[in-house]
Amino acid sequence: MNERHTIQKDIIYAALCEMKNHPTADMVYEKVHGTSPTISKATVYRVLGRMAERGTILRIPVTDGADHYDHQTHAHYHVHCDVCGKVDDVDMPALGDLCAAVTDRCGYELADYTVLFHGRCGECQM
Repeated sequence: MNERHTIQKDIIYAALCEMKNHPTADMVYEKVHGTSPTISKATVYRVLGRMAERGTILRIPVTDGADHYDHQTHAHYHVHCDVCGKVDDVDMPALGDLCAAVTDRCGYELADYTVLFHGRCGECQM
């Protein structure tokens, strides 16, 4: 079933792309609400979830907090600050085909993977 194209989706996606800081759904909602107050928080959550399911954006699951989102969908890694909670890109090329390597070693049929490094960002180290 094809999904309708709506102005709300465009606004939410544009906000995510403008933020460039791997925001949570709440952060996207705050940005969207400032310019489009009729878009509800539930709509933002639903749209981000569906975009992630379709592969339009990346969902970055964080074990001790809210998921973050990334408009860049190419293979790359992320790092999460365990102190302030921000998520950044790791500036390095993705390492080969990890799914194939893991499948060869464990026999699972893998669909995808997420690599999230943890630590303290430069600001929180001070």
